[in-house]
Amino acid sequence: MLVCAAVLTATPLVAQQPPPPPTFTVGKLADSAEAPIIDGKVNEAVWQTVPPYATFTQQDPVEGAPASEKTEVRVLVGKGTLYISVIAFDSDPSKIIVSQARRDGSLSETDSIVLVLDTFNDNQNAFVFGTNPLGIEYDGQVAREGQTSGVSLGGGGAAGIQRGGISAFNPNWDGSWTVKSQVTDRGWETELAIPLKTLRYQTGTNQTWGFNLMRNIRHKNEQVYLATIPRGFDIYRVSLAAKMSGLDLPPRRDLKLIPYALGSVNKDYTRIVGDKVDKKAVVGLDFKWGIRPNLTLDATVNTDFAQVEADEEQVNLTRFDLFFPEKRPFFLENASTFQFGNPQQIDLFFTRRIGLSATGVPIDILGGGRLSGKLGGWNVGALNIQTDEAENAAGTQVVGPANNFTTLRVQREVGRSSYGAIFVNRQGTGSSAPAGDFNRAYGVDANIQLSPSQRLSGFVARTDSGGARKAFGSDYAGRAFYNFTNSLWQISGGYSQVGEGFNPEVGFLPRRGYRRPEFRAFFQPQPKKIEWIRRVAPHVSFNSFYDFNGNLQSEAWHIHPFEIQPKQGGRFGWFADYSKDNPTASFAVYNRDGRRVVIPAGQYAWWQNAFEYFHNPSARVTGTVRFRVGDYYDGDFTSAEFTSEYRITPKATASVGWTHQDIKLPYGNFVNNLVPIKANYSFTTLANISALLQYNSQTGQFSSNVRLAMLNRSGTGLFVVFNDRRDLLSSTTAETLGRSFVIKYTRLVDF
Repeated sequence: MLVCAAVLTATPLVAQQPPPPPTFTVGKLADSAEAPIIDGKVNEAVWQTVPPYATFTQQDPVEGAPASEKTEVRVLVGKGTLYISVIAFDSDPSKIIVSQARRDGSLSETDSIVLVLDTFNDNQNAFVFGTNPLGIEYDGQVAREGQTSGVSLGGGGAAGIQRGGISAFNPNWDGSWTVKSQVTDRGWETELAIPLKTLRYQTGTNQTWGFNLMRNIRHKNEQVYLATIPRGFDIYRVSLAAKMSGLDLPPRRDLKLIPYALGSVNKDYTRIVGDKVDKKAVVGLDFKWGIRPNLTLDATVNTDFAQVEADEEQVNLTRFDLFFPEKRPFFLENASTFQFGNPQQIDLFFTRRIGLSATGVPIDILGGGRLSGKLGGWNVGALNIQTDEAENAAGTQVVGPANNFTTLRVQREVGRSSYGAIFVNRQGTGSSAPAGDFNRAYGVDANIQLSPSQRLSGFVARTDSGGARKAFGSDYAGRAFYNFTNSLWQISGGYSQVGEGFNPEVGFLPRRGYRRPEFRAFFQPQPKKIEWIRRVAPHVSFNSFYDFNGNLQSEAWHIHPFEIQPKQGGRFGWFADYSKDNPTASFAVYNRDGRRVVIPAGQYAWWQNAFEYFHNPSARVTGTVRFRVGDYYDGDFTSAEFTSEYRITPKATASVGWTHQDIKLPYGNFVNNLVPIKANYSFTTLANISALLQYNSQTGQFSSNVRLAMLNRSGTGLFVVFNDRRDLLSSTTAETLGRSFVIKYTRLVDF
């Protein structure tokens, strides 16, 4: 820590000021003119009428240097469509790397382009589109320049990692647009056609949008930008985008119907009474209406999420609930509008609480609606969902009442700062709901941009509970957080407080009744004299939890003094974790086959050391290795984590992982094994079959999820899903727990 403090003192925290963003005028396509053919070859005569933008600047490896390869971008608007072409010149097209062939696949380890459209020119929010030489569709939405709680989230096409999470960048938005790409003798080329009704914007003539484009030249591990972005930031830094003027944007009608039909067979082998087999055939409807170009109403009736990918298994060695991300499309679209709090720590609104039980069992959603968009300088969101009564596994008994969920969110943008408020309500409905069965949460928040590199965020929230939860009463929570970021440093710190009775039932709160200070310092210099090193990245973080009497509940240090990122990608290094925990009640860390290992209440402190290696992720065969040794409470801990990924072809990928934990405690020894196996084959960029096989020895279960997706537009199409769960515990008699087969077809009808 003394070394870290000395480095912080000696290194100037000066934010680099990038040059003013460039400006350019879009080409206009007359109604009588012929639109470009979207085939991935930029050779139509209409493109030659548009002057290209071709001045790109490196962010990596040499910040501020001209791009090593030429890139030409042209933009046309007309016939209700925005047309964008990119010629990504390459001096050796044979070296172009393509590692993804499925929609919304990660673009970080392949040659690719990612662009942002700030359609309100508000310097905070934007639509994101991207593709690679195979022409995959990658899209999303960014709010608050991708910053959540003051920290800029890594971006630029990393959807394969983040998909399912909810943050200020939402990769789960699926727009209706067209893209084609081809590798040619001058590099690779791509053409995009984005209907204006896919976007939200301010109507009128000669409008100005923010526009930026990042190109990833992967075989050189080089990232270049149309509008310069300093190191430490990414494509989501919307305030630094170029200005694209000359847009004539007329009012337009936007009405979409998305009906679905589903047939399924589910067999529950654990049922003791009743028929083990459930067969059903249902229909439902999603409805989208662009009330105004900047305001959209979404409605859903008889909602179903059978096509959603399965949760990935986790091992829990803590005394708190694990976080599983939301993956249902209706809730993920525009999710960042409703985000409030500190993600995965103090979430006031977590949509997984709607239509899912605490154990992840689906509860029927009868219908609901969502209104979201921009009114004047306000971002607004309103959501209302009605769920049915919850039944037991056999369907013979009501175990929970029907519920109505309401969320209202407003946010005022002032420059690059924002101020907002939220209201969340769960109300028990129907004959099964007890009197006064409600839970309400409300709060105010602010994100204040103090300077180009400094951001201050904070919120205060309160909850009220009635009915059986009335014992919680009313209580408060709050947080203040500061973040500084430039090309060398990311330094942040904050303070949170959660009351004993704070109870956001429609949120995510793993613990309550604490005060929590936190700190993080990340230093990433780029040595110029060692050619094979791209960057070194030592960092340290700290957080602790205290009760309101000043007693320490838990504490965690992550000290990572040695991390090296090689020139071609990946990283390796060593770190140490120091933990303290003072549980006031005993808790089980192992419970299987009649054996339980329980850690008693007390005061514990321990160290763990870890050594890790991440191979170049763009290689055809890559993988990671991490070894961890040390203590765990008052025992010994050893673990090994391996993953191996193989890109057989750009269309066929597979991976296997293994986490092995060997834990020896005075109260008993146990071993955990977690093995995920993934495989994917893409017939086209919109048609693929994927499989996820998982074994978790902590639960003693083996599960498989096989999913065939034949997409058409905006994530709709034919889905065929098979699920199987097996119990491998010797203490149980049922080997197969459940099995299901689902066929679902959705269709986008666009008016």
